[in-house]
Amino acid sequence: MKRIFITLAAFLLLTACGDTGDEAQVVEKEVSKVETEETEENQEAQDKDSEQLAETEIDTSMYEYVKNVQVTDAIDINSYESLIIEMNDELTPGMAFQHATNQTYDFLLQDAIQEVDKVGINILLNEQKIAMYEITRNDFVENDDKPMAQLVLDAATVQLMVPEVEQHAEIMELEYKRQ
Repeated sequence: MKRIFITLAAFLLLTACGDTGDEAQVVEKEVSKVETEETEENQEAQDKDSEQLAETEIDTSMYEYVKNVQVTDAIDINSYESLIIEMNDELTPGMAFQHATNQTYDFLLQDAIQEVDKVGINILLNEQKIAMYEITRNDFVENDDKPMAQLVLDAATVQLMVPEVEQHAEIMELEYKRQ
C-alpha cells in the first residue's frame, strides 16, 4: 500500500513539474529503496512469527491408530490443553482407550506443554465418546519401569468411561481415580 502511494506521489510530482530527467531517476531510486526496506521488514516479521510458532507448536504425531486429533490450546488463557482423539473405527473400545492413553504419555513429555497445569483428554470411537479424563500436569511422573497408561492415569481424574473401557482397564489392572 505504501509502495502504491509513494509511486503515485512521485508520478504526480513529476507530472506537475513537467521534468522527467534527473528528478525522475531520484524518485525512482527512492521508491526502489522503500520497496526493498518493506520487503526486508516483512521477511524479518515472517521469520520471527515462524520461530515463535515452531517453539510453541503442539505435536500430536505420537498418536497412532487415530483418524484425527484436535487440540484446543488455552495455555495463555488458563494454562489448559484439551485433546479430542478420534480413534480408528476398527478398534475395540478397550484397545482404543489403551492406545490413546499410552500415547498420551509421550504427548505429556513434549516441551511445548511443560507450562500447562491441566490436560483434558477426550477419546472417541465411532463418533461416540468412550472415555474422558483430566490430567494434572504436576502429578505426572516420567518412569520407564511402570506402564505408560498407568502413569498417565495416576495423574488423571476420570470423568467418563463406558463399560467396555472399564472392563478393559480392570483386565489390564489399570487403577484410576473417578471424579
